[in-house]
Amino acid sequence: MIYLIIFLFPIIAFTQVDIFGYYEAEYDHIQLADKSYNFGYNKLRLDLESRPGENVKIGANINFLLFNGKTEFNIFDFLPMDSGEINGETISSLSEPLLDEMYLDNIYLRTSLQLFDFTIGKQPISLGTGYAWNPLDIFNQKDLIDPTYEQAGINALRMEIPIMNWGTLDIIIEPDSTWDMSSKLIQLKSSLSSFDFSLNGGNQYHLIPSRESSYAYDDVFFGGGSFVGEFWEFGLWGETLWSLDADNNFGEVVFGMDHTFNNGFYLMAEYFHNSLGAEKNKVTFDHYLYNFSGETHSLMQNYFFAMGMYNLTDYISGSLFIYGNLDDQSFILAPQLNWDAFEDVTLGALVSQSFGENDSEFGIQDLALRFRLRTYF
Repeated sequence: MIYLIIFLFPIIAFTQVDIFGYYEAEYDHIQLADKSYNFGYNKLRLDLESRPGENVKIGANINFLLFNGKTEFNIFDFLPMDSGEINGETISSLSEPLLDEMYLDNIYLRTSLQLFDFTIGKQPISLGTGYAWNPLDIFNQKDLIDPTYEQAGINALRMEIPIMNWGTLDIIIEPDSTWDMSSKLIQLKSSLSSFDFSLNGGNQYHLIPSRESSYAYDDVFFGGGSFVGEFWEFGLWGETLWSLDADNNFGEVVFGMDHTFNNGFYLMAEYFHNSLGAEKNKVTFDHYLYNFSGETHSLMQNYFFAMGMYNLTDYISGSLFIYGNLDDQSFILAPQLNWDAFEDVTLGALVSQSFGENDSEFGIQDLALRFRLRTYF
């Protein structure tokens, strides 16, 4: 990483580069059935942005991340089972340490040409209209406890082509070792009346249902779409992505709605179905592994997310959200306060309480606390 600093220093020193970012500190406490852990981190993000030409933008950010407290977790502490099997071997412990690091989260070049915009490099990509889940986003996975937190950059090629006054054609390719292993997505975005919508097609080396085991991998073609708009003062949105193979028919769908009342209270709810998730009473160790790694967007098949938010003062907002697994009836309820303490300084506090049987997805957890400080510059 020292070579990265040596490379970037002359660019910053001798070119017109805007530098901004934030410092963030977080403390977490989690209480399980018979254990509790304290952990946290300090993070510094430096965003670099340069425009060497009228139609060219170069962007990057460097992240410095220092962990504290407990930095290694055994996955079985969060599972309702004492052991699992990997490659025919039974294991009762599986962990990976959190190591201090410095890394480039994004580094990309964007150019605006006469007929299209083109972006190459590790870039921010966010797709879909859902709040907690995005079936159309085959490149990312959200954290249910913090679905709006920034996502890691994706190494991709992206071309956005305006189609007269009708809409935009968006083409994204995430290269891999072979063309078949690469993820591809094409998206046609347009609008109709008070609604925006998209039609999507994609191809990805993806998990599929398997009769011999819980999952296998194959080259899969997808089709789907999304919409977002307003009807009778209610916001409505939805999206879906579904496999086009009749022999392996699976996919995901999200539907949500929100409303802001006259007193300023905001209410939102969202439902998510993932046919690739496990059925109740048929959950295996593989299902948990693929869910934790992000290969599947949920452990089971049916979920919901709901949130209410209200500005208590000009500087303090309060919210309460609940999300849950409808298949095993386990839930997490979390109140949260955010305080704009000073200009460009925010403080947040969150408490989450789990409900459900000890062998359910969320019931195995208990109480969790989170405090977060962020200051921008």
